[in-house]
Amino acid sequence: MKRFNHINIYKAIFICCFGVLFANCEGEDGEIGPAGQDAINGIDGADGINGTDGTDGLGFDELTQFGSITLTLKGTRPDDVAFTDSNVFRFTPLSPEILPQSNSVILEESFLQFDFGRFLSAPGGEEFQSVGTTFSLQVTNPESDNPEFTESRFTIFQYPVISNDLTILDITTFVGSDNDIENFSITNFNFNNETNVLTFSFTLDVPANRNTTGNELSVSGEVDVIVLRELQRT
Repeated sequence: MKRFNHINIYKAIFICCFGVLFANCEGEDGEIGPAGQDAINGIDGADGINGTDGTDGLGFDELTQFGSITLTLKGTRPDDVAFTDSNVFRFTPLSPEILPQSNSVILEESFLQFDFGRFLSAPGGEEFQSVGTTFSLQVTNPESDNPEFTESRFTIFQYPVISNDLTILDITTFVGSDNDIENFSITNFNFNNETNVLTFSFTLDVPANRNTTGNELSVSGEVDVIVLRELQRT
């Protein structure tokens, strides 16, 4: 009877020890295995087909066929902030009533008379575009090495200068060589009387009382235009 009790006690102890050992083994995580290799990137898809270029707006070629005037303005705004602004005026009105007045040359024996203007955007209907620049220029002895420029007129009207501080300044000026233009200079003058191509560079200063900035305005630019020969009655 005692032996049986001893055996039962040993069995009970063995079962308890085994249970504790099993519980300890089950509660501990194993070591983290090494990371797997990254998957191979997929193949890029083929580029789509480029779209078809759009066409120029209706009448664009006709309105820009006579060349352009490039202007650079340097001055001081009414609030005493300096500015520099450049733009290309390329559009020409095509109205029969307006075109000769804004894009013509009259040939005389001793001089040429040019009257031309270009606009910042396409004119609407048969009226001038409100933003533009014009020249009136008489040239004596144009084929000589030292042509003389007389009776000059230059205008800028309603040209908006937009600054980085989101302000806008509307510049308008009208000056003439007789008493308003200062430091007026024309260089690289050339007129081809076969193609009617007129090119030259120019600089001038506009007095403070002749422009809407209220300060002296320096203007420079490049003219590269085709003018129409205006026939005169004999």
